[in-house]
Amino acid sequence: MTKEASGTVLSPRDEDLLRWLDRTPLTTAQVLRASETFAGEPFRDERRVRERLQALAIAGLVRSWPLSLSGGGGTNYYKLTPEGYRVLHGPEAPLPHHREFDAIRLARLLHTQTLAEVIVHAFVAAHHHRVYVRRFHKENALTLLAGQHEQRPDCAFQFETGGRTFNILFEIDNSTEPVDAAAHQSIRQKVVGYEAYQDAVWQMWRTQGGRGRRPNFRVAFLTRTIDRAHHILALAGKQARNRERRLCYAATQDSFLAEADALRQPVFLDHAGEWQALGNIHPTAPFLRTAVRLPSYVAPVLPI
Repeated sequence: MTKEASGTVLSPRDEDLLRWLDRTPLTTAQVLRASETFAGEPFRDERRVRERLQALAIAGLVRSWPLSLSGGGGTNYYKLTPEGYRVLHGPEAPLPHHREFDAIRLARLLHTQTLAEVIVHAFVAAHHHRVYVRRFHKENALTLLAGQHEQRPDCAFQFETGGRTFNILFEIDNSTEPVDAAAHQSIRQKVVGYEAYQDAVWQMWRTQGGRGRRPNFRVAFLTRTIDRAHHILALAGKQARNRERRLCYAATQDSFLAEADALRQPVFLDHAGEWQALGNIHPTAPFLRTAVRLPSYVAPVLPI
């Protein structure tokens, strides 16, 4: 079934494409990979992706900007326009903040593109390995409050596989913030905030008699270097209110993106140096990978 917007006939594949751009800005290469998850036929190559995006841009549904920091030639990234947003959500849908439709600030461009790679990879891995995405929250769409702590993960997934549900909050770390510091955006403040939120939801669950599923989640830090991942995990161990609770995981961005089955394979470490998978359906059976000895203390690590 097709529908029409601004004089352009939209196919189900077009709707899938717009739905993806509602999740995150994407390049043509990222759209091509994301199209593996489309309900209908995926795109065959980047040229066809580009041609369709150009048609949607002419119809006023998407807009593009150059990805190159120098602004010269090369790859573009695409976002929805307000008209494209209302095609997805209905003509009466209130529009989000205008920054949703504006060009990405240069200071945020690397972060946004890395996050887009992670989101696409997670959805594609789920699609190919029988993991169901039950919920997804894009950047800044989920706010976790616990006392004075407020956390907004870069994105959040609820996965289901093997009869179990996994709530995963992703944090993209490009080494732009200190690890152990009092600064609002430091890793320490994020870890403390997530610990406080997990305590708060557990306490609420217990107060209500422990009915329903226990409210567990994991925070997956994706870093640029393995040393940075080790420092984050050492800090997480230092801040853990319950040493047995493995709240924070960490891995390098490259290792996560290189693993086709990234949701079920043990590409992450926890604060005890043990290997973990985001969707581990056999938590009492340890993975056959040698544990890592993490630093016993956390020294301040400057951004690199």
